[in-house]
Amino acid sequence: MRTELIQEFQLLQQSLANKFAGELADKFLSSVDAVNEKVVNSIAKRGRMLMLLEKRFNFSRIKKLRKRFFKS
Repeated sequence: MRTELIQEFQLLQQSLANKFAGELADKFLSSVDAVNEKVVNSIAKRGRMLMLLEKRFNFSRIKKLRKRFFKS
């Protein structure tokens, strides 16, 4: 009878440990996913800004300035 109680207690401990580990893993993964999403969004935003900047940039103007100030 005593060994059965000990085994039952061990099973209960394992069950609680598995439940705790699962909840901890879920919290950790959700945190990592949130950070990953923020990083991806910020990189995408920066890329869009750079593309717009390049689109608006007038290359002929920079060539004229280069010829004017950097005569070689």
